[in-house]
Amino acid sequence: MDLEERNKTLSKFKHIFKEEKAYYGEKHAHQTDFDLERENFFQKANLKLRLLLGNIKGKKILDVGCGKGSLSFYLAQEGADVIGIDLSSNFIEFCQEEAKKLGFSIEFREMNAQIPEFEENTFDIIVGSRVIHHLPDIKLFFKECKRLLKHKGFITFVEPLKKNPIVELNRKYFAPKSRTRHEHPLFISDVKYAEEIYGNIEHHEFFLLSPLAMFFKNFINKPAFFKVIYKFLNGIEKPLYKIEYFKDFCWQIVFKCVKI
Repeated sequence: MDLEERNKTLSKFKHIFKEEKAYYGEKHAHQTDFDLERENFFQKANLKLRLLLGNIKGKKILDVGCGKGSLSFYLAQEGADVIGIDLSSNFIEFCQEEAKKLGFSIEFREMNAQIPEFEENTFDIIVGSRVIHHLPDIKLFFKECKRLLKHKGFITFVEPLKKNPIVELNRKYFAPKSRTRHEHPLFISDVKYAEEIYGNIEHHEFFLLSPLAMFFKNFINKPAFFKVIYKFLNGIEKPLYKIEYFKDFCWQIVFKCVKI
């Protein structure tokens, strides 16, 4: 896609990008933890992402929607050659300063992730953490990623899913302003667009009942209580992951597609 065609396509979604940029432009960036093994609510999904990435030493990786840079810093720490892009100039400036402080050689660019502006066959891996659900045209994004990947390169992403009733209840009543109106958590059918384009997909779903622990946290903000109930709910939901029907109702999906 040449520059003129790219700009023409992006102009169709100009109002969306403008609102997203303004919303995240008001967010204060602060130093982030880039340990994917750290114990937190999303640890299971993060560990699966790390497993799908494999050995990344020397790989050229594009971190799409890098935000505050935590994933970019992890990738660089593991020896990858990383470029991080984000729509928000304040996040990019923050990442550039953090990279200097931490001694990482990472290129951070302000760029629209809907159609990343790079030459074809540039990257070994394209990765992102909870970014695709911000994009207005997911299918176009997957196609563009394939264009940018080298042969046998791959995409891998962590994304929120739409149908978990606990999370949706929290979104509607307890945190209605914690995201933009254009964000659209995915259905598994959205992720399957990638399978159509690449001809293959590996996907894993997480957090079916455990979001209830975060729901309770709205009322009882005690770390010890959260840990106990989270562990209990994890034990109940673990065997349910094997049942196909329940996968649609998980909160997060981790997936990978290879360009073959």
